[in-house]
Amino acid sequence: MTDLIVAWLNTLSGGTSADLTNLLTTPEGYNTSLFNAMLLIHSTVVKPVTAIVLAIMASLMLASNSTRVDGDRELGTRIIAATMFKIAMVFIVCQNATAILNAIAGVASWMATTAYNVDVTGGGAAGANLGDQMRSAIDDAGTMNQLVMIIVLVLPWIVSALGTVVVIVLIFIRFLQMYLLGAFASLPVAFLSHEDTKQIGIGYLKRYAVVAISGVVIVLTIKLYQALLSGWLSGEVTYDGGDVLPFISEHFGQFLVAPIVLIFLMFGANSVAKAIVGEG
Repeated sequence: MTDLIVAWLNTLSGGTSADLTNLLTTPEGYNTSLFNAMLLIHSTVVKPVTAIVLAIMASLMLASNSTRVDGDRELGTRIIAATMFKIAMVFIVCQNATAILNAIAGVASWMATTAYNVDVTGGGAAGANLGDQMRSAIDDAGTMNQLVMIIVLVLPWIVSALGTVVVIVLIFIRFLQMYLLGAFASLPVAFLSHEDTKQIGIGYLKRYAVVAISGVVIVLTIKLYQALLSGWLSGEVTYDGGDVLPFISEHFGQFLVAPIVLIFLMFGANSVAKAIVGEG
């Protein structure tokens, strides 16, 4: 039972055990099969529709601008030339829509990697293993006291495990959303060509940026959570010897509240990403 209690205390004092390295990669690096499937769907299903939309948009723009050229041939030539140039630029953007999304994902990956490598514990990471510090005292506490410790710690540990599951699920959902949005890459961008529909394309790019940056927010949230635990362990919850059971009972609230805070922060990651991008 000693090993179980030590493991639980280490988990509660060390933060989430979820693998955050997946957030440091791009969609292509996370799952190559899904990324290739996204490209195939985009190429075979979405691109033909994009071509039709572009043709309709070009026709509408040329028809609208042609009404402004009557009586002034030079002005008409400039207007038509500008319209054709705009259509050509949108066509090029649609052709490279996937590359644009990959660039956004690459920036988010760089930000997440940089944040992941930051040490927020001030060099006090070793102090996070609270269970290891208390191992000898737990072993000396006796079987009955150890059973009571397990009963006291089981709820905080379950909440902490739930927090880890939430992180893993959010990471998976984030990449799945990126693949789904990427499959339609060129279609919303095509609407940028017309003044009345350009908000569709802008909204799409902002939405993709929100999903990409949400991964950065998750990494930053975990880092801030680790900083919280580091300060918590060096301040309020410091084991200096003595009876283990009263110590654990006294700090039951901190053991339980910390993972609950993490769960709430995880669910708020998308809202923070929206605020950063300026969407909603």
